[in-house]
Amino acid sequence: CINLHETDPDYKPPKQQKQKNRKQKKKSSEEEGTCSKCRKQKKKLRTVMDVVHRVQWDEQYNPEDFIVGYLDRFDGLVEEEFAYFDWSDVTTVDDWETFCIPKHRVYYFKHHGEIVWDRRTRTDKDIL
Repeated sequence: CINLHETDPDYKPPKQQKQKNRKQKKKSSEEEGTCSKCRKQKKKLRTVMDVVHRVQWDEQYNPEDFIVGYLDRFDGLVEEEFAYFDWSDVTTVDDWETFCIPKHRVYYFKHHGEIVWDRRTRTDKDIL
């Protein structure tokens, strides 16, 4: 047999691998300069569909006042009116009749020219 056995004269036991300490040391608050209570948490950003539903169903907003900035695969960042889109699921829409984009391509919403929701800068104004 080609396997080495403990009884063979050329047998060497396999080396034991040292286990690495996978625990990372936590920095003390003195090293970071602030205590854990003072550190800022990331602001939770509403989803695209949360904003869309608010514009569609809240009576104080007119959908015609909103502009949507989205990433087109060929043209780059493009702006269109809110009413231009069909906000249903991409898989259920006929591409030849309506215009629908995946929600991850939406970058921002503008209301009267002012950005009220922006994914890149995590802007989420309170007016929505």
